[in-house]
Amino acid sequence: MFAHIKSPLAIIAVAGIILTATITSPFTKMFGKYYHDSKDFSCCKKDQLVIHHYYTVNVFWMQVSEGYTEENTGKSLIGECNIKCSEE
Repeated sequence: MFAHIKSPLAIIAVAGIILTATITSPFTKMFGKYYHDSKDFSCCKKDQLVIHHYYTVNVFWMQVSEGYTEENTGKSLIGECNIKCSEE
């Protein structure tokens, strides 16, 4: 009796879930690259101050990758730097 109603309801439910996820995605870290300031660090590479920003990439709230991006500040710290970056 309800077989002809189940299919459209299932389609509407799935569409609603996708729509809700798409609208709330920017606020819930559902998709994309997110930076975590608490895990950032700085060091010196070739007498320049370099800041390493930690990030994660999420898909449906699951973390699929992580890493650091480097930002060279351009500040010359000849003789003033006490923490050297590893030269990898």
